[in-house]
Amino acid sequence: MDLVLELFKHNSMMNLRLVEACQPLSPDQLGATAVGTYGSIGATLVHIANAQIGYAARFLHTERPEPLLEDPFPGFDALAERLAQGDANLEQAAAQPARHHEVQVTGDDPPGTFRMPASLLLLQAVNHGTEHRSQIATVLTQLGIEPPEMDGWTYFFASGQMIKV
Repeated sequence: MDLVLELFKHNSMMNLRLVEACQPLSPDQLGATAVGTYGSIGATLVHIANAQIGYAARFLHTERPEPLLEDPFPGFDALAERLAQGDANLEQAAAQPARHHEVQVTGDDPPGTFRMPASLLLLQAVNHGTEHRSQIATVLTQLGIEPPEMDGWTYFFASGQMIKV
C-alpha cells in the first residue's frame, strides 16, 4: 500500500462526501460562515477546489485553469467538475515515483517565489483540504446540520479496507 496515494484517495472521497452533504443547502446556508473559518460554506468549497488544482499543477508542471469565483457561488456542477479534476490530478501526483523532486511555488501567502521538496507540497495539499473541510463541518454544526463523517475510519470502511475478523 502506498500511504501517500491512500491519503489522496481519502481526500477525494471526503471532498465528495462533503459536497453531497452541502448540495441540499439553501443559498442562505451556503452563505453561512463562522468566526475563525475561511469564509462561507460555498466560498470554502470553491477555495478547496481551486487550491487542489493549483497544488497539482505545480507538482505536475501543468497549466492552472482560471480559478472559479467564490462569490457568487458557481453552482455544484462547476464545483464538482473542478473538485473531480483536482482530486484526479492530486492522486496522479501522489502515484508518481518522482515525488522527491523540487517544485517552485509563487504566491501571496506567504508572498514570494520559493523552491521546496514536492513531497512537502503534497503534505500541504492534504492538510489544506482537511483543515477547510473541518471548517465547513463546524459551520454546518452551527446551522444544526450533522456534517458527514470524514475521518480515516470512514474511509477505511467505505473503501473496503476494514475487514471484520
